[in-house]
Amino acid sequence: MKRAFALLLCGAALLLTACGAGEEAAKDHYYEILNGTGNDSSIVDDAKLVKEIDGLLEGPLEAADDETSGGEPVEPLWIYVCWQEKTLLAGQDPDAEREYEEILRVSVPDTGNELTIQVFPNVDEVDGLSGLAEALNLDGLLTFTVAAPEDTVEELRNAEYFIKNDT
Repeated sequence: MKRAFALLLCGAALLLTACGAGEEAAKDHYYEILNGTGNDSSIVDDAKLVKEIDGLLEGPLEAADDETSGGEPVEPLWIYVCWQEKTLLAGQDPDAEREYEEILRVSVPDTGNELTIQVFPNVDEVDGLSGLAEALNLDGLLTFTVAAPEDTVEELRNAEYFIKNDT
């Protein structure tokens, strides 16, 4: 039951976030790339590079609902954080600049081909969900470790490419 609920939330998050979606997505997003300790970060907001990262993460995100996903979280070499514009609420100016919120974290290991994916990593900070998130252990339900193709993981390990080529 918990797994079905987690998959439902994950699917809703991906649908609402537009991470991995094509140009028809209404919400803008970008990536922050953190080193494994989280001490150093770089922003990647070049549309071409964001789309490239989206493409690399598409397969592992789809694998998060695979029955074989699970396992222990990986020790990260790099962490890709997807930030997306907050939802436009009724009465807000659609042309006004909106805040961004963290909706996804993908940890890339130094070795191996497993990625740890956290959907809504700060779910306990979402308005109205703090008590519910703790009661249902949503943090644990929204974290998946999945096997990804080795070439995908290798490209994600090469975070310097995205950092250096961002304009």
